[in-house]
Amino acid sequence: MVIETESELSKKHITKNQNFLLSVLKGTKGIFVVWLISKESMHGYKILSILNDIASNLPGEKVVPTSTIYPILHSLEKDNLIVSHKELNGSHEVKVYNITDEGLLFLQNTKSFIKKNPGRDIIMSFFDDMFFNDEDFKSSEVDDTS
Repeated sequence: MVIETESELSKKHITKNQNFLLSVLKGTKGIFVVWLISKESMHGYKILSILNDIASNLPGEKVVPTSTIYPILHSLEKDNLIVSHKELNGSHEVKVYNITDEGLLFLQNTKSFIKKNPGRDIIMSFFDDMFFNDEDFKSSEVDDTS
């Protein structure tokens, strides 16, 4: 029987949490990118930097490799959720992305769907507890004397 030390168990737990966070970010990155662009016009590298800054304290791969951000942007542009135009950034030209009316409607409909979803309360409670509640989890001790 292999007995793991508390340190090894803690490392495994942290890795599982990091993998979960990465999967949440990967699964919602399209919506997140549209939302980011709704806040301000930006070029692809800035979006990439923001996404990777979120995961900068996580080991392993970045959330969005350079080779995948532009296909995501092109897909969102093809779906008319965002639109691009070229601007000079110093001495070179960059594509700057803006939200479209359809993109704003998409975000509004996504938000509305989540708010009206019958399972919303449990989903929101989960996200609140897992990501926004700063209280430590309380471990309950089992009374073995009964």
